Amino acid sequence: MEANNTLPDMNRFSIVTALTSLMLGLTFALPPSGGQNSAAILGVIFNFEINLYAFFPLLIALIASTGSIWVLRSHPQFADASHSVWSLLPNVILPALSIFILSFTLREMARSNVWWVVYVLGSLLFGLVLTAEYNVLDLRVETHPAASLGLIGLSHALFLILSVVLRTGRMRLYVVVPLIVLAAMFITLRSINLRTQGRWHLEYALIVSLLVGQLAVSLHYFFLNPLQYGILLTSALYILISVICGIIQRLNIRELLVEPALMLILSGALLILAGAI
Repeated sequence: MEANNTLPDMNRFSIVTALTSLMLGLTFALPPSGGQNSAAILGVIFNFEINLYAFFPLLIALIASTGSIWVLRSHPQFADASHSVWSLLPNVILPALSIFILSFTLREMARSNVWWVVYVLGSLLFGLVLTAEYNVLDLRVETHPAASLGLIGLSHALFLILSVVLRTGRMRLYVVVPLIVLAAMFITLRSINLRTQGRWHLEYALIVSLLVGQLAVSLHYFFLNPLQYGILLTSALYILISVICGIIQRLNIRELLVEPALMLILSGALLILAGAI
């Protein structure tokens, strides 16, 4: 019986993944953001885009979150009516965020063969995230630790993708920073929840996201290629989350610094490789 609980209801899962894949595919016909509108605030000119296309990633994310709730409701824990749908909201953070980032990425990319590769991989990524969220619903199952680690890794991969796309697009700072801060906040909130077995610490998520936003502002003026920019922001996010979780779990100083030190070494090596590309 326990083995059957590792996969969601395949009928619901197939419908939701097919619908989100179709919606992601529609971004092929959307024009990239152009910032045609402008406004002067305190003498500073801001270029921004206000049209229906700009809200398309948000629309897909809302559809994905609704579909994710429907899929997660097929878990045996929700067989009776005593469990509220609101209790599933934490589990739809990463599925919705993944679709938002992927649709934003696909819209900004050049329409080429690479676009279709990212589209297929992105659709598979959403399916993996949704399956992993299904497996973390029950703390007692054997797949819970692996699913939690997978979700943490996938969430940071999504943040790396978003950072690279924002840098590649050469977007204005007032567009980049809010997206970076919001993504960092949601990823931090969910990562802390997974690492601490269900605890919520909004105050820590706000602190981490603001620090990452400050770093994004600083790195904006450095001569970094998009991959280096994304690696720096993603490694900083991971290190901050690791330190915060260590503080929450009351680890000693040696245990607290092991994971950040390993990430510093890894990110340094990746930066060198990224600079050689």
